Amino acid sequence: MKTKIILAAAFALLVSTPTFAQEIAPPCVEGTLAKYIALGAGGCMYNSALYRDFTYVAPVSNTITPAEIIVIPAELPIATAPFQGLNFVAPWKAAAGLTEVSIIGYNVVPFPPQAEPAPLAADLTLDLGTVTISGIIGSVTVTQQSTASPAVTPIDLEVYERCLEVCSIRQTDSVAVSPLTTLQTTLTVTLTGGNEGVSLKNFAANESFGVQPE
Repeated sequence: MKTKIILAAAFALLVSTPTFAQEIAPPCVEGTLAKYIALGAGGCMYNSALYRDFTYVAPVSNTITPAEIIVIPAELPIATAPFQGLNFVAPWKAAAGLTEVSIIGYNVVPFPPQAEPAPLAADLTLDLGTVTISGIIGSVTVTQQSTASPAVTPIDLEVYERCLEVCSIRQTDSVAVSPLTTLQTTLTVTLTGGNEGVSLKNFAANESFGVQPE
């Protein structure tokens, strides 16, 4: 009888002990950017990486708050092909003659964390979602600037829809980076209202990590 009690206690301890990944952070789920910011340095796990230290700044007059931006970690069937990433959804808009700017920041650490640069390749993809330019003049631009530690050279991506004398569109932009231990990412959303106003419904950013070929 005594042996059975010891075995039962050991089994209970085994099933109740969280994995190393669970101890680091919970999985990323759909929620407001305000909730992601509240995660702080603990962050959340998604797509083989730890997302943490979310921030938000609106340096130009902007009615969009972190509570209005919905973050959806999912496979995103937008633009040319689906990919795993974070979809940012909000009613961004700028009236005629006005400019609005939102800046979202976060850090991405490949899992498990590496003390030294790992033989990993990060495929960064930025995808512009649904854009409306009401008049013949206006623009919506999303830029992604990432700094890969230990590298010091910033990595820049840009997607846009602009109508001035002519209209131009870049729906997706991507780059591969390696090796790395951390990505510090800043997403800047800029809307210029032009002559009749513009709006942006959503855009997506992807940091996908894989083993770099020898």
